[in-house]
Amino acid sequence: MKIKFYLVRHGETLFNRKGRIQGICDSPLTDKGIAQAIAAAEALSGVYFDKAFSSPSERALHSCEYILEGRDIRPVIEDGLHEYDFGRFEGTRFTSHPDEIRKCFDAKNFSSVDGESPARIEERIRETFASILSACDDGDRVLIVTHGMFEMFVLSVLCDFDVDTYVKKMESENRTAMPNGGIMVITYEDGVYSVAALPAKPEEFRDIEENKTVHFYYVRHGETVFNMWNRMQGWCDSPLTSNGIAQAKAASRALRHVDFSRCYTSTSGRARKTAEIVCGIHDIDIIPDRRLKEVNFGDFEAVVRDSWVNEINERHVDEKWDDVGGENREQVQARIRSFLEDAIRIARDGDSILLVSHGAYYLNMLEYLFGISRAEYFSERISRGKQAMPNGGIFRFTYTNGAYRIDELMVSPEEYR
Repeated sequence: MKIKFYLVRHGETLFNRKGRIQGICDSPLTDKGIAQAIAAAEALSGVYFDKAFSSPSERALHSCEYILEGRDIRPVIEDGLHEYDFGRFEGTRFTSHPDEIRKCFDAKNFSSVDGESPARIEERIRETFASILSACDDGDRVLIVTHGMFEMFVLSVLCDFDVDTYVKKMESENRTAMPNGGIMVITYEDGVYSVAALPAKPEEFRDIEENKTVHFYYVRHGETVFNMWNRMQGWCDSPLTSNGIAQAKAASRALRHVDFSRCYTSTSGRARKTAEIVCGIHDIDIIPDRRLKEVNFGDFEAVVRDSWVNEINERHVDEKWDDVGGENREQVQARIRSFLEDAIRIARDGDSILLVSHGAYYLNMLEYLFGISRAEYFSERISRGKQAMPNGGIFRFTYTNGAYRIDELMVSPEEYR
């Protein structure tokens, strides 16, 4: 099992600012601390989290709220993530009892003042991460919001990292070893923890590029009433015909052996119904996404093609409909780019993703991702005696480390292998 952990220290607090020792005691985030939490959220905006855990201290939970704002995820409060217990020194200033405080910090042992010992926090860390791992699935990306001293011990205990040398190096560079709002990354794989990125301020954080391959299976919806009547059908909608339902079932049979991780569908009814049929034998959620909708043909919606065939064909070449209340090529391609960036960010290495969308959207995807113009594509399909974009048709492409490749251009379910 492989897990990637993003550990974030809470933002600056009142006690941090006043120089008071703060472990199991608590104090609120300052305005600066809130800004640091927001900066951490921005630095991590491109990371998809499968799960999130937080220390029970309010300063950590408050920081976690900012990081997860706008995401469909809530943190699990894990008591074992609380900060080191500094015993009777909790809440005191670092300048009071300086010799005794320095002695405890140098030894990282506060048992003499009724606090924690290194042995106890090591046991707590191992127990806590074992509990977190038991709640995770292979490939998960996990957010943990916790504390500075705790993270130091995580590096030492789990990653066998020389923290003392690291701290001295940071001090020599006049830098903070564990900055408020700082982000560090560790990985777990088959029993071994490793440091992927040492603690960094949000503005300095750079995530390690993840090598990833994602397989996409694109299905065009089944035949609809408007398809049968040869009417333009973009953002307008019409139901699947009995033939369209049969085509969707054929696509389902053709893809029955693929282990899909998730399915995304256009929000149009014809696509959603197709997705339901194709996913009938797959135990996955169907996720509607407006970015997968067909091209918006504006005033040409529901127009019979034969009545305007020349103008429609000319407009299709340039994908220009914005002057009649629809979209242009750039707008459609922006939707494609935005959707794929998010889908890939969420996906894990090796995932197979099902997409259910539309014909003209498919043609725009070919041009945007692979530089294949509509004219080139139709010429190639005709030369091979193939339908250009059959209802229920299946198109396969793969993303690997920033590049896309075509596995198979769209073919009917019956031709799909």
